[in-house]
Amino acid sequence: MVEKNTERLWEQLLDFIEDGRVIPVIGPELLMLDIDSKTTLLYSYLAEQLAKRLQISSEPSDTLNAIACRYLSQNGQREDIYPELKRAMPPLSAIKLPETLIKLAEIRPLVLFVTTSFDPLLAHVLNQVRYGGLDKTQVLAFSPGSTNDLPVALEQLDRATVFHLFGKLTAVPEYAVTDEDVLEFMHALQSRTSRPERLFDALIKQNLMVVGCPLSDWLGRFFVRIGKKERLVISSGKTDFLVGDQLQNETNLAEFLQHFSSRTKVFPMASIEFVNELHRRWIESHPSKPQSAKKTDLPDNDADKMQSGAVFLSYASEDRPSVISIRDALEQAGIDVWFDRNPEALRVGENFESKIKTNIDQCSLFVPIISRNTLTPKPRFFRTEWNHAQQLALRYPDSMRFIIPVAIDDILPDASAVPEQFRKLHWERMTGGQASAEFVVEIKRLYREYQKNLAQPA
Repeated sequence: MVEKNTERLWEQLLDFIEDGRVIPVIGPELLMLDIDSKTTLLYSYLAEQLAKRLQISSEPSDTLNAIACRYLSQNGQREDIYPELKRAMPPLSAIKLPETLIKLAEIRPLVLFVTTSFDPLLAHVLNQVRYGGLDKTQVLAFSPGSTNDLPVALEQLDRATVFHLFGKLTAVPEYAVTDEDVLEFMHALQSRTSRPERLFDALIKQNLMVVGCPLSDWLGRFFVRIGKKERLVISSGKTDFLVGDQLQNETNLAEFLQHFSSRTKVFPMASIEFVNELHRRWIESHPSKPQSAKKTDLPDNDADKMQSGAVFLSYASEDRPSVISIRDALEQAGIDVWFDRNPEALRVGENFESKIKTNIDQCSLFVPIISRNTLTPKPRFFRTEWNHAQQLALRYPDSMRFIIPVAIDDILPDASAVPEQFRKLHWERMTGGQASAEFVVEIKRLYREYQKNLAQPA
């Protein structure tokens, strides 16, 4: 139902996101782009381009469904639509990334993104914002007859994941363009043989944030029902949130929700406006987060661009795979992490040691990754980091945890090569860098504590 007390809704939603309990379900209303020197929604642009490629007339208000139906009514072949639409999609290099997607990607506790769109923009944005442009986002797509599902349960996902509920762009009819396509996808989603069980389990357990999906009355009812285990009229226990431009005109859907799904809340605002406000509120409560898309273009290994208050991982280069695993686990929990991508490389023409020490001075927590590789008698750069962190730790009160040693193999705390100050501290142990849930929770607690102190006036 449409909620009048939106401030309470915002508080609930932000708390759920903070706890990692929200799955965004997003759609094409968020894809506002600058293409061919004009600002337009991607799907409006694609409808215009598809009409040109199919050589049929079009109107500015035409949807992809309208173009496809008009083509079919003129004896066109259904199989022609999908490859032509794929060709109509502009190259990613020619598109200025949608601000709405960038802002959602910057909210790090959001891990699983379900999209009703077929375009590749969301995964591309996540790669740019979270992984320095590397192709690390996991992309999955459902289609009728497929058995595609999440590879593991939601809580075991180790990286950002995009699930295309209605297929992804390809040259064959494996994604939804027409309303009839959507109906077939919905029918297949309920099939015992092709239903993505892990995905549906996640949708039932988590709070859904459905935003930017052009939900007609019948499709809106489906999305509300898909996130509930029981009949709507008796369901309880979690709150889902709906936001959409088209929802403002769906009076029948609003009446339906009021009577049968009081735990489904509708934000009375446009999709893009909602994302802008969500991002503003999130950044306001997490001041160290990047506040503009420009910061996402920074090189991934630029040592002097560490976010103030990030967690600093210090390690021997031989242990890099384990460190990446720890980094990914922390980042998925919404924690800014920094580590040198090549800790033993020589940097010609720059005072790299000075930059590293500055980063340590500005970090919230210093996490030395200790292993048998760190016992080497050879001079290594990580010891410079360890020595500086020990000096900095002397400035903090004894009650404050700053250095948190992590052992990734069977090394013992009394090894002679381990700094004496490290031996006195509590060690976390994680074989091969497999961070436990308890470790991530504790780091997140300390990280938040630092952020709160950072936000307070001096």
